[in-house]
Amino acid sequence: MRCDDLNKRLVLLAVFFFLLFSAPQFLRNYVYGGTIIGTTSYYHVRMAEMISKNQLYDPLSFGGRFYTYPPGFHLLLSFLLPIKDFLLPLFGIGGIILAYYFARQLGLSDEESLFSAALLGLIPGYVYLSGHLNPRLPAILCLIASYYFLMRKEPEAKYYASVFYAFSLITHPFAATVGGIMAFLLFWRNKKRVLVSYSLSASLFILAWLLPLVMSHGLPSRVDFYTVYIELKSGIQYFVFEARVVSDTIGAFTWLMALYSAFKFKTKQVNFLKLWLFLGIVVSLSIGNRLNEMLYFPIAMLAAKTFVTSWHKFLDTLHLTYFVQDLKFWTALFFIYSSIIGILAAGALLYFPPSPAEYHAMEWIKDNTPKNAVIMGYWQDGHWISGIAERKNVIDAYAEYGPNVDERYQDMLNVMEGTDLDRALNSLKKYNVSYIYYPLINTIYCDGFTSLTKYSYFKLVFHEDHKFVYKVDYSGKSQPFDLCKNYVNNTL
Repeated sequence: MRCDDLNKRLVLLAVFFFLLFSAPQFLRNYVYGGTIIGTTSYYHVRMAEMISKNQLYDPLSFGGRFYTYPPGFHLLLSFLLPIKDFLLPLFGIGGIILAYYFARQLGLSDEESLFSAALLGLIPGYVYLSGHLNPRLPAILCLIASYYFLMRKEPEAKYYASVFYAFSLITHPFAATVGGIMAFLLFWRNKKRVLVSYSLSASLFILAWLLPLVMSHGLPSRVDFYTVYIELKSGIQYFVFEARVVSDTIGAFTWLMALYSAFKFKTKQVNFLKLWLFLGIVVSLSIGNRLNEMLYFPIAMLAAKTFVTSWHKFLDTLHLTYFVQDLKFWTALFFIYSSIIGILAAGALLYFPPSPAEYHAMEWIKDNTPKNAVIMGYWQDGHWISGIAERKNVIDAYAEYGPNVDERYQDMLNVMEGTDLDRALNSLKKYNVSYIYYPLINTIYCDGFTSLTKYSYFKLVFHEDHKFVYKVDYSGKSQPFDLCKNYVNNTL
């Protein structure tokens, strides 16, 4: 393949995937009027806005706390807020280009490398990460970029690896630390090079951020709430898109192609990818599916090798040519399959929270409550309360260094899932809560806050499509709107 033709095809791939990754947010802007996809996305935007104003105190999360989040992504986002809707799609196509050059550096052919880039972009988990604001994709791409420079022989390459790994650490320390351990095993023969490069990164990370943080705020304490909110699920089902898990998953057929290469070929390049795949599976199964992104690059490269060099033999191994012998048929079917799962992943993002009703409820709170109001809601909705409604929450998903996390979580349960009025009122008074945001999920049984709405301490002030806002009336003189009577097993 000529260089000019290759460059054109790589540019066309980048353009195609930028459009695919941008489509969910673009359509949300057009259909929903500018709602950002996701929950934590609102937290990241708010932190970037806060940093751009040189503020290091967050007055809304947990009712007020100091900024303690790893700052890499927020610093970057603070400079790029005008293009925030397209920032992750840009990182996504950066990863597509990185996959090509990584494969070439590893020794794969031009065609294998190009298909590696294409297959990476169609992995549902990669589409998911490229389609909404999150620090995980920038962190993992910087980690892979550091791997790329560790493979290069130029003397200065190890310093480039150090810079990229430092940004990975300052953006997502957990994923970067796991990736750093994997690097020592992947580059065992050059472990001194890894040690020198990553030691520089770790030193910069510790001196510039971790040490000042610990000196100011101490180490984060272990709390029981971690077991509730950490979205790390282990199991084979979380690897496979067809198991109806959109985020962080990979298509089953792509998996089969990658595994075929891992067992079929014995070359140096495949052995490297095989070890990378094995380590990725181990950490994902032992720690959780949020580390599935460690698998995307080796899966894409191994699957591409199967497609380019052993497509017919692979189909024969699965006995698929017994039904249809024409390779063009199976090639077309594979591209249709890969495109469909990629497009479905992008389409699922379009309907990710917040829904219009959830967003409207937050807008109502923003426009109709005092600016110093404290809003009680489920911890999952805390970032919306602070990010959309711009009001103080009682608890949200960022628990590290949060004040009295377990106590706040229990108080939230007393109100949102409890049935004891006195206990609920005591929990509300503790934080001077004036409004409650309540998404009604269970319409079969009258339990939780649904059962408390019969009391005159709670006045309904907003409702839309199962989403309710109640004002807390500590005098107990309001006209109640009983959800059990008017909604459960009925139509409002």
